[in-house]
Amino acid sequence: MKFNVDFVTNPKEAFWQFSRPLLLLSIFEACYSFIDVFWVSQMDSKSFFAIGVAIPLFTLIYGIGKALGVGTNSIIARQSGQKDILGAENSILHGIIACIIMGIIIALSSFFIKDLLIMIKADSCLDLSMAYLTPLFLFSFVFLFANLFVSTLQGEGNSRIPTAMLILTNILNLILDPIFIFVLHMGVIGVSIATIISNAVTALFLLYWYLSGRSVIEINFKYFKIGIVYEIFIVAVPSFLTDSLWCITSLYFNKILIEQLGQIGVLLYGTSSRIESLIAAPQKAFSRALISVSGHLFGAKKLDELIDLYFYVLKISIIIAIITTIIFFFIRDYGFALFSVTGAPESVFYIALAGLVIVPVDEVIILSKKIIDGTGKSYYDLILAIFMVLFEIIAATLLAPYFKHGVCVLLGILLAEVVFALIYFSLILHIFGSKKLEKLKRFHHYHGFK
Repeated sequence: MKFNVDFVTNPKEAFWQFSRPLLLLSIFEACYSFIDVFWVSQMDSKSFFAIGVAIPLFTLIYGIGKALGVGTNSIIARQSGQKDILGAENSILHGIIACIIMGIIIALSSFFIKDLLIMIKADSCLDLSMAYLTPLFLFSFVFLFANLFVSTLQGEGNSRIPTAMLILTNILNLILDPIFIFVLHMGVIGVSIATIISNAVTALFLLYWYLSGRSVIEINFKYFKIGIVYEIFIVAVPSFLTDSLWCITSLYFNKILIEQLGQIGVLLYGTSSRIESLIAAPQKAFSRALISVSGHLFGAKKLDELIDLYFYVLKISIIIAIITTIIFFFIRDYGFALFSVTGAPESVFYIALAGLVIVPVDEVIILSKKIIDGTGKSYYDLILAIFMVLFEIIAATLLAPYFKHGVCVLLGILLAEVVFALIYFSLILHIFGSKKLEKLKRFHHYHGFK
């Protein structure tokens, strides 16, 4: 079988061949999130607030699907680098089984939605948040399978079909949102239904793609062997727990922001996250490509090429991040006004100012995470994520009595991003760059540098 991209012979060329469609997808997804939230923001403020409070919990569901996809992708990429096609085919079967198991667990956990919302002080919009979240929990398998098949196709070097389907999903969601919200008068429930239907289309089409034999990796139970599901979870569980930690952090920050600013605090936090997703769209595309390329290089034992690619992508990402954050700083008021978030010019100024540092250093963290995931060493990421979350929460809590209007949250995030960008960068050099550093030392010694 022949893969769509040769990852090992020329990894930089393969990276660009793989990431170009993903770059288009990431920019489109960021624009989509803008328009999606714009539709939601046109509802009454209470509904908008209810969805803003509930988003971290939905992100948790999506994170499970992404984690299972990353775990399966990582194994497929490494086995493909070793030319083990049967092993890759067995991996996707275990990915499907993992999605079924997690879908049942998430559906059962819908009984605890109310308790979670009360815990984060979302009492004022409890019924609306529950109405939004309950369908998403019950039909979570739609998001799990969509993420799995997108990731597995990317793992075999096919980024065009997943990109096309995800764009179609977003377009369909944008069409259905106003229909369910305003035409059918379904409110927040309509937002959930639109999201479920649009993702179901992707999941069903990609399942058909596999069953029709058009993919390199086949779904065929004659290749099934017990055991790989464990390896998937070795990567997926740390990845999921990492996303879970960030969801917990978001919930905690929302609690502080509600206490200090009321509803506007949550809206500012949610809106700034959407804006950051647009600014960081190239980073998202590059990180998706890095999972597959790094997995193939690691499987082929090409560590020098792996670390070279890391430096190469990191340099490009940081340059793009600096340019985009500077542009946003001067148009910040227009960006927030799109979501009906007005009357907080001082908060918007400080958010944009902090973004000049947060977004570039976040490039280091995200790209380092994907290198770690792609090579199957996600437990490193989990350990660092735990410490980073604790750092953010403790910093925001300690600063809260002295910095009001949500500034304590902003400073906590800023400090954590800078400190842990340095830690992640050092970790990558330690794990993969030892040979590279030795070469540099020999070069400097040979040429008389000190």
